[in-house]
Amino acid sequence: PQTREHILLANILENAWKQGQPMDLTRLIQQVQKPPFERLGAFLVDDLYPEKERFELAMLINNFLASPSFQAWLEGQPLDVQSLLYMPDGKPRHSIFYLAHLSDTERMFFVSLLLSAVEAWMRTQRGTSALRALLCFDEILGYLPPVANPPSRPILLRLIKQARAFGLGLVLSTQNPVDLDYKALSNAGTWLVGRLQTERDKMRLLD
Repeated sequence: PQTREHILLANILENAWKQGQPMDLTRLIQQVQKPPFERLGAFLVDDLYPEKERFELAMLINNFLASPSFQAWLEGQPLDVQSLLYMPDGKPRHSIFYLAHLSDTERMFFVSLLLSAVEAWMRTQRGTSALRALLCFDEILGYLPPVANPPSRPILLRLIKQARAFGLGLVLSTQNPVDLDYKALSNAGTWLVGRLQTERDKMRLLD
């Protein structure tokens, strides 16, 4: 939705990108309080989003940054897809992400972040008909639903439709095919079907 928060944050990020400036949460918090521009569209920033209310937004983001549970997200290996797929000498490697210890919200956050990084890496590759990399996703239930629109869904749909042109293959597995988006199913080149337990899943497969 085009809320004031969304408009302000999007303009801050776009401005940093255009200026070639790095952006982290600390810098974002600072620029929410003092934006590097005077206007948002036809309005002055202070008219559209008064300083006091921008400070409240900055406090919300800062609470997120200061949360002890968030600190773990600032540690560990960088989410660099090239280094996750290939060794420094160019040899391919496996990278496994185990998410069972995360809450539902944290899992969705990480999966969406990872898929976005994979898509961004994919766009930097030259087109090819050969397999360059393989993304395997076990238990995709909830990440590619037929009705709801979680953050992971549009990214997965784009990957399913376009990734093969860049040499990226996807292996997606679920115990309940009825819970998958029909557009994704129609774009899957190969189906491997095991045992189906329910009549609904059997009928979906027959359809």
